[in-house]
Amino acid sequence: MFRENHKHQQETLFSPVKDLPAGPKKKLRNHWSTHFYEHIFTQIDERTFGRLYHGGYSRPNKPVNELVSLEIIKHLLGLSDEQLEHAYLFDFRVRNALGKETLGDNICAKTFTNFRRRLMKFEEETGRDLLHEVFKDHRSYLQEEFEIDASTQRMDSTFIEANIKQLSRIDLIAKVVYSFLDDLPDEIVQELPAGMDKFAETENLELSYELEPGEVDSTMETLVEHTAWLVERFADDQEYAERVSFAHLQQILDEQCYRIGELEDDELDSEEDTDDDDHPGDPPSPGWEPIRNFTSPENELDQTGAETRQSEEIDSDQDRVGLKEPDEISSNSMQNPHDVDATYRRKGNESHCGYKANVAETCDGDNPFRLITTIRVDTNNTDDGDLLAEDVAELPAETGLTDLLVDGGYTHKEVESCCDDHGITQHFTGLTGQPPSEEKLSLAEAEWDGHRMVACPAGHEPFEQRYMESGRISGRMDSEFCDVCPLQESCFVTEKQQFYSYGFDERSVKLAHRRKRMDDPAEEEFLNLRAGAESLVNEVYHQDGEKTRFTGTIKVKNASIAKAIGTNLKRASRFLESEAQRKQSAG
Repeated sequence: MFRENHKHQQETLFSPVKDLPAGPKKKLRNHWSTHFYEHIFTQIDERTFGRLYHGGYSRPNKPVNELVSLEIIKHLLGLSDEQLEHAYLFDFRVRNALGKETLGDNICAKTFTNFRRRLMKFEEETGRDLLHEVFKDHRSYLQEEFEIDASTQRMDSTFIEANIKQLSRIDLIAKVVYSFLDDLPDEIVQELPAGMDKFAETENLELSYELEPGEVDSTMETLVEHTAWLVERFADDQEYAERVSFAHLQQILDEQCYRIGELEDDELDSEEDTDDDDHPGDPPSPGWEPIRNFTSPENELDQTGAETRQSEEIDSDQDRVGLKEPDEISSNSMQNPHDVDATYRRKGNESHCGYKANVAETCDGDNPFRLITTIRVDTNNTDDGDLLAEDVAELPAETGLTDLLVDGGYTHKEVESCCDDHGITQHFTGLTGQPPSEEKLSLAEAEWDGHRMVACPAGHEPFEQRYMESGRISGRMDSEFCDVCPLQESCFVTEKQQFYSYGFDERSVKLAHRRKRMDDPAEEEFLNLRAGAESLVNEVYHQDGEKTRFTGTIKVKNASIAKAIGTNLKRASRFLESEAQRKQSAG
């Protein structure tokens, strides 16, 4: 049953705090735990979490403002759940952050787990992110309380490595098969076709280290045969088909394999008709089918009287399963069954497996401290522009953002248009793609009014212009001017019989203006503000290691939100402490 927590508002008559000498009391007033209570704990709206609990009469919930605050403190201090439990019971700093003046309350680590599970389940069912709502309330409160100007912000992204082992392809399939066989009772495993039971043993989980190079392909084919047979055998068995390990079997087949159809007539057809080859845009392969059709084996007795099993030979007429080439496998494919949300990404010469975080902060030098304004987490194959798109409508309305400093990775046509619609000016420190030749005049040298050229670099207006809905700009220049123009050789126009013409996309004009603006000394000095974005990423993510301790997108995201709130609190606390020291010195 949900119940709001108001106990912290009632001051106790006797407590260790009241018995403190004047010196420690003064230090406590400027301690981060006091700032936490004043600027985070008391600002949490518990009512938004009411739907996580049963509406009927039952035992009251553990206070929500305490649980949310403890989740933030966990990442603020870098604690495990066990350490967090002990801190709640015995650490006066944590007690003070929660508005408690005495000891005596009890909690167990399972309470934290249950609360996170409720948050995750609620978000999966409704799409509503309650912890992110806490972050937005916290951001708005700090911005108003400390009069922070958020019109200028800088943004950067970083990879978050998943806390899983990167598996080779054969080890991944072996692990998925092992996990499902491990879920089966021993008596069922013993009845499986010959050779399959050996993959239920843990020593076969690292085949890539044990097999000779020539054995890898054949072993992988055998594993795929077993995978296909297991899926077909247990697909209609509700007891096992609903298990997570069975879903992983199906996913591996969908991602790693394709079906080879019956070959009796198809081979002849393919020899006569070469137009049946796959072309870009052809529909995807129709799925997978078993490569080997196992049937109930005949039982035979060996010399000791024990039963042995045999499997039928491969029927050449049966549908088969083929392994996709490595470059045919999507980066969204499963990397490790322990974290199915983690994706693969290669950037430069480095490979990454996990997630990506996108974070922004204020960067006006007149602000009392830098405020983190957004935190987003998704799979690491998500484009930076897509992460920015989630905040385009929100940040201007809620923080007053007008100027956003980003790198070239955020170049995204649709997002840039959306930023323009919401009054956000993007300032890029770099641009993707090859820069234009220095020998050619930039399109920015001409005078433009939107997509209409007012005057060419030499000052002449086209006598005919066209603009198409696709964004294509074209026009014609009078030969009378272009024939004698000293800029003719370096100009972007092309000579025709009776005139000179030009044609390019509207985006090329925007990029040309952007490159020109980047060369402006005033803009270059303004872009230097973005240099601090890397320190922001290091402060939030990489001080406690690059690997996350959580699995799944929602868990990693919630941990990132808690880190961002804790980082804002640390910055505000440092400012308040320095202000107190300044006033003391002035006094």
